Amino acid sequence: MGPHVAVIGAGIIGLSTAVLAQEKIPGLQVTIISDHFSPQTTGDGSAGLWLPYCLKQTPQSDILHWSSKTYNHMLNLWKSPEAGDVGVSLIPYYKLTKKAGGADMEQPEWTKVPVAHHIISSHQAQKLSSDNDSKLTGGVHFISFTLEPSYFLPYLLKKFKLNGGKVLHRKVENLHDLCGQQYDVVINCSGVQARNLVGDNSVQPVRGQVLRVKAPWVFHAVLEDKDEGNYIIPNEEYVVLGGTQQEGNWNTKPDPTDSIAIHKGCCKLIPGLKEAVIMKEWAGLRPGRPKVRLERECISDEYGNALEVIHNYGHGGSGVTLSWGCAHDVAEILQDVLYNHPSSVKLSSKL
Repeated sequence: MGPHVAVIGAGIIGLSTAVLAQEKIPGLQVTIISDHFSPQTTGDGSAGLWLPYCLKQTPQSDILHWSSKTYNHMLNLWKSPEAGDVGVSLIPYYKLTKKAGGADMEQPEWTKVPVAHHIISSHQAQKLSSDNDSKLTGGVHFISFTLEPSYFLPYLLKKFKLNGGKVLHRKVENLHDLCGQQYDVVINCSGVQARNLVGDNSVQPVRGQVLRVKAPWVFHAVLEDKDEGNYIIPNEEYVVLGGTQQEGNWNTKPDPTDSIAIHKGCCKLIPGLKEAVIMKEWAGLRPGRPKVRLERECISDEYGNALEVIHNYGHGGSGVTLSWGCAHDVAEILQDVLYNHPSSVKLSSKL
C-alpha cells in the first residue's frame, strides 16, 4: 500500500488539492474528511468567477503564481469536451470606477494573466456612463472564466472517488486528534474553520451575501471598484448580484437590508436588472486571513505522536481563483515530505 494522506475540507480548495495529489503521486491513498460536502459548502453559493479578490497582504508574486495556474486550468477545461459538465464558461469582465483619474487605476501583477486585458479610457467610461446611472471615470477589461462550484465540486468528488479516494463525513474538532492515526500526512483545507481547528485567530469570516436573478440578457461580468462594491456575474442558470464584505460577521442568513442595497447598487450598473426576478438569496463566509497560509508544519500530541501537516487555507474571496495553483504547490510539498525530507513520516508502505 502507498502512503496515506488525509485532506480536511471538501470545498473547492480541499477537492482540488485531493484530486491533484492523486494525479501527481501514483499509488497515494487519499481520504477526505469533512462535515460539509457540496451543495453545503461556501463555494456552492459563489459565482465562481476567476478574479483575485479579498486577499489583503498575500504577496503579489504568490497571487500571480497561483492564479495563473488556475486560469490556464480553466482555459483547458473550457476547451475540453467536459466543459458543460464542469460548469466552466468564458466571460468578458469589466472593473469600473468612479474615482478621479480612473483610467490610471493601479494594475496589480496578476493582470498579466488574463487575455485581452486593456485599460478602459475616460472617453470609453463616459460612453458606458450614458448607458447607466453611474458617473464612471475608467476601468479595466479582460477575458475571465466562471467555474461554477455547484457543477465543479460534484465533478471533482466523482473524479476523486473514481481514482480510489475515500470520504469520511465527520467534523475534526482539533488537528491533534489525527496524531497517532493511520495518516502519514494531513492537508488542512478547512477554510474559515481553521480558526478553531488549529487555533489561528488571524482567520476571520468575511461575510458575503448575493442575490440570484433571472436575467438571460446579461452576458458580461461587472465589478465596481470600491471596498464593498457591487458586482454582477452571469452563471449558467441565473445572474449573481453582490455583494458584501463584512469581516467578523458569522451570520449565514440573508439580511433583507443587504439584499435591498445589493439590488439597488447593481441596478445602477445595469438598469435593465430592475426587471429581473429575484430567484434566490444566499449568504456565506469567506475564509479571511491577513494572507494565504500554504506551508508545512510538524505537530505532535500529548503522547509524543508526531504528524506532518500541510496547511492550505485563508484564500479570502479567491478560493476558485487560487485553487488549482495552490493545489500544485501542495502536491510538490507533499512529494517532498513523503520522499525527500520525511522528518517524522513513517510511510504506510513500510509498516
